[in-house]
Amino acid sequence: MTYIPRDYWSICQRTGIKFRISELREEPTKDNPNSGLWVYSGALDPVHPQEYVRGVEDDPSVPLSFPDVPTVVGETTLVFDIPKYSRVVVIPHSSIAQYDPIGITMDDNVVFWDFVETYNEYSEPGWDVNGEIMYAEDGLWLGYSTAYDTIIISQDIWTLASAGNTVYLPSLDNEEWQ
Repeated sequence: MTYIPRDYWSICQRTGIKFRISELREEPTKDNPNSGLWVYSGALDPVHPQEYVRGVEDDPSVPLSFPDVPTVVGETTLVFDIPKYSRVVVIPHSSIAQYDPIGITMDDNVVFWDFVETYNEYSEPGWDVNGEIMYAEDGLWLGYSTAYDTIIISQDIWTLASAGNTVYLPSLDNEEWQ
């Protein structure tokens, strides 16, 4: 190392080792670029760039908002008993459409939710002499009825549902069901 005039010996304030003043640097801090600590350049602890990040106040308001639509569910009742593992539901005539959700209260008070797979307006299933639903070769045999609608849901019902049990239907004005 060559001689440098006025290059005095000094102590690194971080390590405590003796160095020439030309080898020391003033260490910066977040609040002050010159903190006053003189340290060896190899022991310099620079300020991390994340120290200068400042939070930005968020504006949570929206330019246009509407009140939430209350959930409205219509109710009706079952006209006939639904046997176990059936998919046929007969209700009084209502305004329901294919793919609408439907909730059927079972005899054990559990509500079975499913979707309407097929909807036959103004119809009810035909019954044989044993009280069983009649099926045609191409599907369910339906008779005309001005009071009832026959709904076929997408899943088999796992337990019994008696006539008079509550059936939950979507409301026409409810956006949740559309």
